[in-house]
Amino acid sequence: MTLLIQALPLLALVLLLGTGRASPPIACAVALIATIPAAWLAVPSGADPATWLTGYLIRSTSEGLWLALIPVGIVLGGLVFHEGLRTTTEANGPPADPVDTLFTGAFLLGGFTETVTGFGIGTVFALAAFRRAGVTGTIAAALAIFSQLLIPWGGLGPGTAVGAALSGLAGQDLAGRNAYILAVELPLLLPLFWSLCARAGHPVPARQRLAQLGWLLAEGALLIGAHHIAAWEVCGLLATGIVLAARLFLANPPQGRAGWMQAARATAPYLLLAGTLLASRLWHGAPALAPFPGLPALPLNHAVASLWLVALILAVRNRSLLTPLRHAVQRGRRPAIALLMFVLLARFLAYAGVPQALAGALAGSFGAFAPYASPILAGVAGFFAGSNVGSNSAMMPLQTELGRVAGLGPLVLPAIQNGTIFLLLSPQVCAMASALAGGNATPRGIWRLAWPIFPLGIAVGMAFVAWG
Repeated sequence: MTLLIQALPLLALVLLLGTGRASPPIACAVALIATIPAAWLAVPSGADPATWLTGYLIRSTSEGLWLALIPVGIVLGGLVFHEGLRTTTEANGPPADPVDTLFTGAFLLGGFTETVTGFGIGTVFALAAFRRAGVTGTIAAALAIFSQLLIPWGGLGPGTAVGAALSGLAGQDLAGRNAYILAVELPLLLPLFWSLCARAGHPVPARQRLAQLGWLLAEGALLIGAHHIAAWEVCGLLATGIVLAARLFLANPPQGRAGWMQAARATAPYLLLAGTLLASRLWHGAPALAPFPGLPALPLNHAVASLWLVALILAVRNRSLLTPLRHAVQRGRRPAIALLMFVLLARFLAYAGVPQALAGALAGSFGAFAPYASPILAGVAGFFAGSNVGSNSAMMPLQTELGRVAGLGPLVLPAIQNGTIFLLLSPQVCAMASALAGGNATPRGIWRLAWPIFPLGIAVGMAFVAWG
């Protein structure tokens, strides 16, 4: 009975999100209420229950609000940045060949823009490229979800920031481990991509398959290497941007002065953002807000500050500051509230002792095999939460504790949680891709075409558990 009470918050969250009977904020609110009985069980012996529970509510809420500040700031800043753009990386256009267009849109163009802006905007750029190749509907939507693969770095990584804080890890170490996982997943996803291309009427010849494999291996290698020389927030942008620039240049190099000027205008906002992010890390000892000992501080050289600085510069350049701010708030209000609720839930669960109790129960029931449940737990959280912040907030404390009980290295299970590719098939992502693709596209149709992502995510996760 005690274990059921402790598991009730997560069970309620998954049930409400899975059945679609409540929005993410409402589901989180119900789960928050369900933590109170679990917190009652956690009252230390000899303590006054009313006093302890009051402190529990105040501590969980205040720390949750602080932890939510960064992901909410990045989401809103990313939307202001997107509003401020008047040109895109599509200025030169993807390669004219339909097969190359589909590959570039799915793995590079969409992924690059997603690492900069987040919020699923990578699907917009990917689908725009697909339309020029004549691919629309469900197949286009299924191809577009590949743009979300750089989950830990999407939108400069608010999910990774939250995951690192909840697991007590450095973001650089956590994202660096995820780079290895994604470097393995990228080439393994190519057979599914080729199958979808064939369904779209553009089968991929053997020569192009080898070339595409080479590009993805290069992207994976760049992603791994970037974490040794650059701040983790910008590593996804660097890896995808370098490969994307190389492909676009080789396929359609700028012609003459006008061509180079057009390319410079298209890439200037992204280069400015990347340069600002990298330069900010040269500022050592920057003043920082740190109201809670043991929780991450917010220094002036943080990625969220750089993002807002560049976003506001773009807005001023376009002689419109209030309009992009208003549009960003309108578009970002609902996801910002959802992110806030998920992070609050994480703190309430942690201080109620829920992750520790459930990890102990798993270890007691399955012994040495308990860690192999990690990819499934991560997948369930990612699929139903629909965002890396939400997924990590719900499950990262449990994954961290499960790894500790099992005696694994501190990065093993948190990295599996932080990079679950089940997020690609979440109802939220698929609904967005379907709406943008138009035609006959539906989430159900995407799941029917892209279902191999599920077993692939579990298999790769279990392999990394075994690797340790």
